[in-house]
Amino acid sequence: MKGRARSARRGFSLVELLCVLLVLCAVAGATAVTFRGADERRIVRDEAEELRAWLSSRMAQAARESAEFKLIIDADKTTQELGFTIEWYGGPRDLETETYAPGRAAIERDSLANEHTFDGEWFTLTPAASFIIRSRRERDIAALVTVSGVGYVDVKETLKEQ
Repeated sequence: MKGRARSARRGFSLVELLCVLLVLCAVAGATAVTFRGADERRIVRDEAEELRAWLSSRMAQAARESAEFKLIIDADKTTQELGFTIEWYGGPRDLETETYAPGRAAIERDSLANEHTFDGEWFTLTPAASFIIRSRRERDIAALVTVSGVGYVDVKETLKEQ
């Protein structure tokens, strides 16, 4: 009888295997949610940094050329997502336009103005502007890009809901 009892206990029961699989699935699910949130935060941060760099470079260019530009906020008619058009005044790019469209994150307006004017001679933006960069998948993941009246562009990676 001893030999028979030993051979019966060599493997795991179906219930034990199912319990282990359940625990592994729970751990895998929690890990996937954690990494997805980190990925979305990276996407938002990258988009915010890209917009900051784009605005900073255009302001530096306007200052070098003693030019002005008008930053016009465009809304896509179907998605209502924001993009930007710059109209140059003065300097070698006089009356040229260029656009900025968001990549993998959405841009929302944080102010009421539809147009902002940057003066390259005084290095000022009127009125100052703030834009919310938000994840398209997880709306609570966002960053704030602010352009002060004195032409300083900053990114805050955390945004508290208002």
